[in-house]
Amino acid sequence: MNYKIKVYKTKSNEWSTKAYASVTFNNSFVVTGITVREGKNNNLFVAMPSYKSSKTDENGKPVYKDYCNPTTKEFRDELYGNIIDAYMNDKKELEVKGASNKFEFGIALRSFSGENIEALGRIYFDKCFVINNVKVIPSEKGSFVAMPSQLVNKENGEKEYEDICFPITKEFRKELYDAILKEKDVMKQKQQEEFQKIDEMDKENLPFR
Repeated sequence: MNYKIKVYKTKSNEWSTKAYASVTFNNSFVVTGITVREGKNNNLFVAMPSYKSSKTDENGKPVYKDYCNPTTKEFRDELYGNIIDAYMNDKKELEVKGASNKFEFGIALRSFSGENIEALGRIYFDKCFVINNVKVIPSEKGSFVAMPSQLVNKENGEKEYEDICFPITKEFRKELYDAILKEKDVMKQKQQEEFQKIDEMDKENLPFR
């Protein structure tokens, strides 16, 4: 998989966050909000954008989950290693060419009731990177796709939701969103068929009078 890394160093060396980074996959989809941080013993590590879930750990502290992340050890080591390399060697931009120019994606959705959401799911890129918390939201004009977003502070002091990751070309946006909405329709059709089967079974089991 081809991807491009951009790194922006923070202004203060005293911060634990040393840099912000973004990764653009195949010139089609960008992930922002990645950070390079300094941990114990001055070790550097990469943190993907995350959110506070409703769960807590054994110590009662909130559990944070990644909005997106590599799904294989091989790609995690490659991607994180290249991000840290770009930071250490002052490379504001690093382009990585994969073994193949193909860029494939898969979609996994599940129905979701509540909060005005039709479906919740994931997007998989080349079976090695996943985008979580992708939503299908109903509206009067039809269903639409919402990418993971977070509340950020604007320069004017106001707060606004911004997408963390999203398609950057009109062509790929249409291809991806159309595929997600098609998968949603397939999922709903299967649900209706299952409900119909259950209804028919209930009718068959009614006592005769």
